[in-house]
Amino acid sequence: MFFETDALVIKATKSINNDLFLTLFSLKAGKIEVVANGAKSSKSQLSACSKPFVFGHFVLNTRSKVMRIVSCEIHASNFRIADQLETLAYGNYFLELCGLTTHSNVVEVNHYQLIIEIISILSTKTVDFDLLRATYLIKLSELTGHKPNLSPVCTSCGQLAETFYLSISEGGLTCGDCSKDGFKLNLKWLKIIEYLMNKDVRIISNTKIHPNYTQQLVKIFESFLMFHLNIKEIKSNDFLAAIK
Repeated sequence: MFFETDALVIKATKSINNDLFLTLFSLKAGKIEVVANGAKSSKSQLSACSKPFVFGHFVLNTRSKVMRIVSCEIHASNFRIADQLETLAYGNYFLELCGLTTHSNVVEVNHYQLIIEIISILSTKTVDFDLLRATYLIKLSELTGHKPNLSPVCTSCGQLAETFYLSISEGGLTCGDCSKDGFKLNLKWLKIIEYLMNKDVRIISNTKIHPNYTQQLVKIFESFLMFHLNIKEIKSNDFLAAIK
């Protein structure tokens, strides 16, 4: 039996022979594990489609224990991501985070469309990396069902205020009287978060937002997701830290 789907290669793992084990984030089946027989060899027809960042149409044989790639038509190789160390580092971050925040065999169309767009943007245009990173993290909080309560009302006492603290453990905003255990935000911050949450990522990629905001939002929402999704480590952060 054969199964066809568009998919993005988010991970490639070598085996002791010429095979490669791939993690695909697919349109029709969510995150799946497949094998590309002989793909480590440059002579293999599957070699070109068995690399991280490749987006294509995969035909899979489902009869074996691990689905096997029969063929692949590449829509976009996104090879330019690997041309520069910085784009490669951020690309690895996005793919790793995608893998950490998705479940095997669960269809997640909105997340799938988002990561396809982000990888395409990273491959084809000059972009503010921290803005793209903050956007992905903020949108992920909603896609994973862990969107913080950003209503300008304290989650503890219901008081309106101009300055709030985003409490990671509480999952929302608290006023200064109730808690100072979190990240201090004001109404301008909330408007930026709402913009990044709701606008299309391609529109956002053409927007200019000061690094003081984007860098802090990365810190906030990365911590938020790691806490609520029980993510112990994002290994690609070491690569990002090394090149900065």
